[in-house]
Amino acid sequence: MRNHLSRNLRLFFIGSWFSFRALFFWMTPSAYISTKLVLPLFLMLMFVFIARFVGLGNELYIVVGNALLLTTRNGVFGVMVTVSGERYFRTLPYLLGSPAPRIPLLLGRTLFHTLDGLATTTLGLIIAVLLFGLDLSQTNPVLFGGCLLLLSFTSTGFGLILGGVGLVSRQVWVYANFVYQSLFFLCGVNFPVAALPPWLQIVSYSLPMTRGIAAAREVIAGAAWAIVSPLIFGEILTGLAYATIGYFFFRYIEKRSFIDGQFEAI
Repeated sequence: MRNHLSRNLRLFFIGSWFSFRALFFWMTPSAYISTKLVLPLFLMLMFVFIARFVGLGNELYIVVGNALLLTTRNGVFGVMVTVSGERYFRTLPYLLGSPAPRIPLLLGRTLFHTLDGLATTTLGLIIAVLLFGLDLSQTNPVLFGGCLLLLSFTSTGFGLILGGVGLVSRQVWVYANFVYQSLFFLCGVNFPVAALPPWLQIVSYSLPMTRGIAAAREVIAGAAWAIVSPLIFGEILTGLAYATIGYFFFRYIEKRSFIDGQFEAI
């Protein structure tokens, strides 16, 4: 039992590290850092200027929302490319043919993207403080850090689902971009969820990120654990649900691919 657990943990961490390196090892440190800095800045500037053009006054609401949503790029695109890239680089037959347990093999793909998403959001918040005057003096740092880590994790379920789609479809980037762009107006990033039509509010609260972003906003405003705990527990349940769906969807695609051989097609 102990050896079995040790082997699974080793597979989880080492597999996670090598899959992350395979995705970003070609980038120079300067290119990687500039991507982390330039993307948050211009996303914030774009939505802030749109808000000024249409007459919306609460620019900090937009800045904070966009900083918090930065984790989704890693969770959605990073995990999706890591999983679906196995097909593109023709390593998928070896992955599916290995006797390795699927849970640590797949969930390990999300670990470093979760940490990388956390780092990206942290940089986005630093930009928000320095350029837009975001006040974090009332923020509980431990509780806020927990919210950021949770947001980094919950978006990876989307990435696993889209990664499964990428194993059998060439149009996965179309789906991924649609999902990512939808989050900007469904998850309370640039305006409150209450501004959406009732049926879209139902869709919003069925997605990861919505409750996590709301909880992080409350913590920035000085809210304590008792106030944000329902939002945090709801976010945890939603994230686990999407991660579970992503796992079982991958297993379904795996079984299907052995029948029709699509995993070997580019």
